[in-house]
Amino acid sequence: MKARVAYINLSHLWRRRDVSLAVKGRVHNASVRAALFYACETWPLQAEDVRRLCVFDHRCLHRIACVRWHHRVSNSEVRRRVFEQSGDHHSLNVVIWKHRLRWLGHVLCSLALGRDGKVGEVVSP
Repeated sequence: MKARVAYINLSHLWRRRDVSLAVKGRVHNASVRAALFYACETWPLQAEDVRRLCVFDHRCLHRIACVRWHHRVSNSEVRRRVFEQSGDHHSLNVVIWKHRLRWLGHVLCSLALGRDGKVGEVVSP
């Protein structure tokens, strides 16, 4: 819901022809995808959930790139066009797994250090 609101609030930017696709892609990553993936590392995702996230993201990217359905352009090609400069044209599955692995690293680090972040325990005499 918040990702859709973020996308709609930026519709004035998506319509501008003087703004490059690279800039639009960076803004999309920073605002729409950030709202879409907020806390995704803790979600119990099913295949249908991932599919719905992909459909929403691809619909947004098609509109940003001004690609209509009758142009018959693949989703990976649209991602490549929008994120060409940043090199971040991975599918949503890869992005979600990156988020989960990063979160797992934080969890494992906090478990190794202990809850309070201290390396060792202080024993009182």
